[in-house]
Amino acid sequence: MRYVISFIWAFMLTQMVNFVLNSLGGGSPYMFWSGVALAVIITATIAIFDVMLKHPDEENEAQHNH
Repeated sequence: MRYVISFIWAFMLTQMVNFVLNSLGGGSPYMFWSGVALAVIITATIAIFDVMLKHPDEENEAQHNH
């Protein structure tokens, strides 16, 4: 669930940044899919960091609790 929420926030924020920078850059056609691609990359990066930075003790606790 936390990755879904991360994607939603990344999607909204990248769309806002994309729109503002596009407007400041002269108002060329709005590129919706570049914001979506960036949101997917940000969410994947968060997921990878979550796996890489998880402490081994937390993994053992999670396995014993289930």
